[in-house]
Amino acid sequence: MTDRTYPAQPVEAGLRLFLRWFGANYARSTSIAEQAIDGSVLSGIVTVGRRWSLSISVVDTLSPDTNIEFEASRAAVEKRLDQEGLSLALWVPREAKLPTGEPGLSQLMLSIESANKLDDGRLEIRRPANVYLRRNATTGSVVTVLGGLSAHWAQFTNRVPGSYYLNAQEIYRLPASEDERNALTEAIVAAAGQPTADESQTIRTEEAWTANDFEDGRSYVLGTPQHENDEWSSSLRRNLRLLMKQATSKLGGPAVDARAVLVLGASTYAEEEKLTWALRGMDPSLYGPYDIIAVATDGIVRPLLRPGRSVLPWDA
Repeated sequence: MTDRTYPAQPVEAGLRLFLRWFGANYARSTSIAEQAIDGSVLSGIVTVGRRWSLSISVVDTLSPDTNIEFEASRAAVEKRLDQEGLSLALWVPREAKLPTGEPGLSQLMLSIESANKLDDGRLEIRRPANVYLRRNATTGSVVTVLGGLSAHWAQFTNRVPGSYYLNAQEIYRLPASEDERNALTEAIVAAAGQPTADESQTIRTEEAWTANDFEDGRSYVLGTPQHENDEWSSSLRRNLRLLMKQATSKLGGPAVDARAVLVLGASTYAEEEKLTWALRGMDPSLYGPYDIIAVATDGIVRPLLRPGRSVLPWDA
């Protein structure tokens, strides 16, 4: 562990995620023949099935958004994960706070060790959270929501006796289970009907972070402290254009059999990722040389360009 530096390079985790996805989809063994990291871009050559070569670029859009505080937190958590003998990529929901000392680090480790496995293979890490409900007026039937439940405010409309304020800032990401999400909604509606509705009520629940179990090697923490807004979206497009130009300039020559790029980014939920949108709005010449284009957020690799069967040499 002495040769490890903290925090780790996110592109290293991105490469491991890509190779896992690649091997599962093409049923081929892979090995890294060479790799180099230049800032936020990893370039390398992967040997496929001991016969073919794949030029791979991993583009990291997370690092341009980071700050000193978040990097220090990443380093503390990664070091503790390595000390515990764990090997995973922990995806931190946007704006979520990471512990840097005790008892926070130990509490996080306990949550990770008791994580559930989702159907798609990711780990779901449960963390305790509270939401706070208070009635502002006896008129109307609406809940104003702040925090991780803000997108679900319509579920309370016409179901509560009055106007309410719901503070859900301790929730950054909801569990995958729809039943659990619905149960939380029902708990909030039930609390709104209590005689003490004019006072602040605490509703205990859980949030859920995701992780990829690498089984061996070091651990990584991936995320961004930045809030998603129009300014961030413009910054993402600008950074991505620059990084794609850098990645394309380092592509393997004509000797390689195929070329691939993975774009690593932030998204609290995989289905809400903005990388696909940003790539499709770019000059096609920036990604024209690639045979495979994929994005990775929230622990999921999602292909945007993948040739049909029997097109790539190892798939013929």
